[in-house]
Amino acid sequence: MSDALALSAEHSHALLKLLKATQHQRGVITYRQVIEQLQLPAPSVRRLAMALEQLAAADHAQGWPLRSALVVSQARPAHPQLGFIQCVQQLGRFQALMDEANIAAWLNAELAQVYLFSYPEV
Repeated sequence: MSDALALSAEHSHALLKLLKATQHQRGVITYRQVIEQLQLPAPSVRRLAMALEQLAAADHAQGWPLRSALVVSQARPAHPQLGFIQCVQQLGRFQALMDEANIAAWLNAELAQVYLFSYPEV
């Protein structure tokens, strides 16, 4: 990840807190909502995408469900962005044909695990 695009420690902590709140509500949050709530500086979408991919890799390395799956597009269907799905494929966590039905099934299964998992305190 480019250091210039990395989230500040404050933004990283705020992202984890926001994801924890979303997890406890058993919901999802859009990329736009995260960007607005955290007031991420431009290029905000790229910055957030990189942070979510980094978090996914860290969660995967721990054998945990991917908290990054809580962040979805506001467009329908409300799935993570293509780049995130490609990242998850590279991690070996999504191995099906990349189509809407398979992505939806993966997301539903991953979210079910995320909602039940107890992550270390932020």
